[in-house]
Amino acid sequence: MAERKAKVLVVDDDSFIREVLASILEGEGYDSLTAGDGKEALAAFGADPGGIGLIVSDLNMPEMSGMELIGKVREAGSEVPIIILTGNSEISDAIAAVRSGANDYLEKDENIQDTIVLSVEKVLEKHALKQRNTR
Repeated sequence: MAERKAKVLVVDDDSFIREVLASILEGEGYDSLTAGDGKEALAAFGADPGGIGLIVSDLNMPEMSGMELIGKVREAGSEVPIIILTGNSEISDAIAAVRSGANDYLEKDENIQDTIVLSVEKVLEKHALKQRNTR
C-alpha cells in the first residue's frame, strides 16, 4: 500500500504561480490546497490545522506577507513546516525567513519545478525525523 503524502497549502498572490506549484505537487502525489494571500492561508490553516502538513508561501504578498504568515502560524504554537518562495535573490530575506521560523527558502526561477519537489521532500523528511526523535 502506498504511503499517503502530506497535504500542502500553496500560498501566492499570483494565481498562475499558485496553480503551477499546486499542479507540480499534485503530480508528485501530494494533496494541495491554495490561498491567494497570508490572510486566506491563515484561515485555511485554522480550519484544518492537523490536516495541512506543509505550507509553501510567497514572501511578498498584499494583505499579509509570508513573513507575517510565519509569525502567526508559529505564535499559534504550530510546528508545521514552512517553505518561503520569492522572486528576488536577496540572501538577507532568506536569513530573515529562516530566523522567523521558515524551514527552507527558494527562489522562483526556471528550476522551480525541480527545486520545489526536492525542498518539499527534504523539509517533510526532516520534520518527520524531528517528530520521531521527540517521541
